[in-house]
Amino acid sequence: MKKIQIVIDLFLTIVASVLSAVGLYTFVNPANFAPSGIDGISMMLQKLTDINMGYISLAINIPLLILAWFFISKKYVVYTTIFTVLSSVMMILMEQINMYEYVTENNAWIAVLASGIMLGFRTAIMIKIGGSTGGVDIISCIIQQKRPYLNIESLISIFCYIIIGVSFFVYGNIESVIMSIAQMMIFNLAMNSILKTTRNAVEARIITDDPQKFKEDIINNLKHGATIIDGTGMFTGESRKTIVTIINLRQMNDLIKLSRKHPNSFIYFSEVNGVWGNFRWNKSDIAK
Repeated sequence: MKKIQIVIDLFLTIVASVLSAVGLYTFVNPANFAPSGIDGISMMLQKLTDINMGYISLAINIPLLILAWFFISKKYVVYTTIFTVLSSVMMILMEQINMYEYVTENNAWIAVLASGIMLGFRTAIMIKIGGSTGGVDIISCIIQQKRPYLNIESLISIFCYIIIGVSFFVYGNIESVIMSIAQMMIFNLAMNSILKTTRNAVEARIITDDPQKFKEDIINNLKHGATIIDGTGMFTGESRKTIVTIINLRQMNDLIKLSRKHPNSFIYFSEVNGVWGNFRWNKSDIAK
């Protein structure tokens, strides 16, 4: 089973490498704007030096990968190295064989959309298999190992926007900056769509005087499990029970209807981004 998973992960790494190379070479390069992160630095240096960004990406990532070997898991470094080498070599070969580039004066935003989706998908794939696309991701992982409570996401965002800002001086127009920002937004949407492993659900917390009967209604009617938590009312000082349950988004109205049988109940709820584990999605599933 472990060998099969390794084969699947290697295949996905190849897929991510192809998406990366095609997205950067076919769409970003001819559209004259810089994506965020190390890709953006490599693209700008290619613009200034006429050196294929595949070589530049390798030159930047190899020292980072060597450093990562001592701080991050070996699996992470191995898959990130495979991705970095494959995607860089592909971009070098694409230039040598004069592979197709999407060149247009009227529909440059198609390049923004296509590259944002492809680069977002490739990043999500690498994250899901336990690797990364190199560059900023390696730096952030190393920092996270040393400073686990640091808000690394904000630092990455600042770094990416600095790179996008610098691109104005390389490409010489504000449109390239706007295209870069738009591409980063599309990139994040595409990446999150893959990383999100399950459909949305709702976490409901019910404060009630009748927790046992309310819990039975949830289990019997909504077919979901529930947890009862002890609590104390702040004003009355009386002991109260809070029921915590995770239900499907469409069942929220059913839960409110159930609450009418328990007039002394108070419900507050919030949408959760994902659910993993023993959760009942279908009628045939067993409530746990």
